[in-house]
Amino acid sequence: MGLAPVTEEVLGMWHKGYPVHQGESESSLNYATVYANSRGIVPDQSLLRQEWLNFIDTLLKAGFHLHIVPFPEELNQPDSLYHDAVFIRDSGIVFRGIWIKSRFSVKDRMLEGEYHTRLIESKLGKTVVSLPEGAFLEGGDINYVETCKGSFYFGGLSRSNRQGHDFVREIIRPDHYILIKSEGYHLDTVLTPVLSRDNCLAALIVTANKLSQASMKSIQSLRVKLIEIDPIDSSGEAEELGNYAVNALIAPGIMVNSSHFMTPGVEELLSDLGIQRFITPLSSFRYAGGSVHCLTNEIY
Repeated sequence: MGLAPVTEEVLGMWHKGYPVHQGESESSLNYATVYANSRGIVPDQSLLRQEWLNFIDTLLKAGFHLHIVPFPEELNQPDSLYHDAVFIRDSGIVFRGIWIKSRFSVKDRMLEGEYHTRLIESKLGKTVVSLPEGAFLEGGDINYVETCKGSFYFGGLSRSNRQGHDFVREIIRPDHYILIKSEGYHLDTVLTPVLSRDNCLAALIVTANKLSQASMKSIQSLRVKLIEIDPIDSSGEAEELGNYAVNALIAPGIMVNSSHFMTPGVEELLSDLGIQRFITPLSSFRYAGGSVHCLTNEIY
């Protein structure tokens, strides 16, 4: 997703500060925006734009092929600034020739799904599939990978519900289907898969103390190497905002995120697994609770 253009009336992304969003549950509150809001943080637009340009360069350097869709003009209006539309991850999931459209539990973000869907349909030629009544789904609550030993679907139950994930499950029919309850407002703020160079699921990076015990048992049942990280590499804890390093874009043997992991030993473990690392700082987006995974959406 491209950045919102600067106009006479709209002076850039989050130029009036970061909106505070919460879904249906208390755990779905985006604490990064609470942190930024309580401190009156407003992004420097020059820095924000430079970080975004560096982010694009980093993705190209890492070998990704990019389709950058324009920011929806309808959302870049003075009376429509309570969204996070630059985070195209959240609006749906691409699978083969279809776009499974999200239904946001955060009411201020509902229009994002509508406008992103039109862009995906027109720019990428995908057929749009909508969720049934009562189903909620946000793309940040999905981590889906197709690997050498089958496909894995990890679904978060923070701003999404079982009905939403079950609907997607019937369409993509993953070999492994794990639903996870966590304190992270989206699953991609507490978990990321790691793919080896030969496209096998080499590990799962998890913020263990933010996941329920039942969810941890479900993950452990996969018998995949677990790399546990401290909250600093997630959304943070108490008065300390995390760096969102876990919010990563992955490919076989590649990981792109906005920070090195600060949890001792994690970078060494990734090196031992043969993972090539690409770092692109995104401090302006961090205060919105988003990072590399949020700003991207894979096309399978």
